[in-house]
Amino acid sequence: MDKVILNGELCDVEDAQLSLLNKDMQLGLSVFETMLAVNGEVDGFDLHMIRFQAGLERLGIEISCFDLLEVNVRELLRENSLEESRARVRITALNNLCWIEAHEAAVRSEVCSVILSDHILNERSAIAGIKCGSYAENYLALHEAHEAGVDEVIYLNSLGEVAEAATANVFIVKDGVISTPNLDSGCLPGVTRELVMQRAVKAGLEVVESALSLEELLNADELFLTNTQIGVQAVLRIGELEFGDEAGEVTKVVRKIYLAK
Repeated sequence: MDKVILNGELCDVEDAQLSLLNKDMQLGLSVFETMLAVNGEVDGFDLHMIRFQAGLERLGIEISCFDLLEVNVRELLRENSLEESRARVRITALNNLCWIEAHEAAVRSEVCSVILSDHILNERSAIAGIKCGSYAENYLALHEAHEAGVDEVIYLNSLGEVAEAATANVFIVKDGVISTPNLDSGCLPGVTRELVMQRAVKAGLEVVESALSLEELLNADELFLTNTQIGVQAVLRIGELEFGDEAGEVTKVVRKIYLAK
């Protein structure tokens, strides 16, 4: 039976109880972090915790076990026999409640296709830039993509600028330069986004954070998405616009640099 960690204590899944009358749960007033553990190690765990803490502060959520989370994650991976696997780890927090789940993670494709969303991302939203449990918009956007026979959907913000995908950050490559929407776009400050930028710059590649127009997106030489589960995933098609039948050369280099750590 799978185990979870609830408020710092290991327990069976069926023993982890949450009241149906919990108002924070009813309103989706929660913060979560999803990360990938490979052979018991989470790449960028400190960055996940910085973002998690920012989300807790934004929503005024208090938990007592924050300082135990790294130890708890390792304990849970061990108890669920995931220390030598790829594991999807999720930490969720409501006021005075925090639990950790860990399950085997599927290997994701290195390529994908996307569409542009008919909806916009509000870069001035009170929850812009945090992983809030109110995830209905992202869920519906992904449903929109899957109904269209593609993997992901890219949002523009209220200014018409490229923001992010439903569950990933967006990068373009033009004339060898790698660009990604800045945080003013309303995009999530993705951990993999940050690691990719750091490692690409260290390897001598040019990386720019800026406001990206739809025209720049559609005229890019290459396009890729990043998150903890997919790593670096090449986009081969936006709607009917083709980017090639395999990942571009810069995208391949970025993926190699990212995985090399």
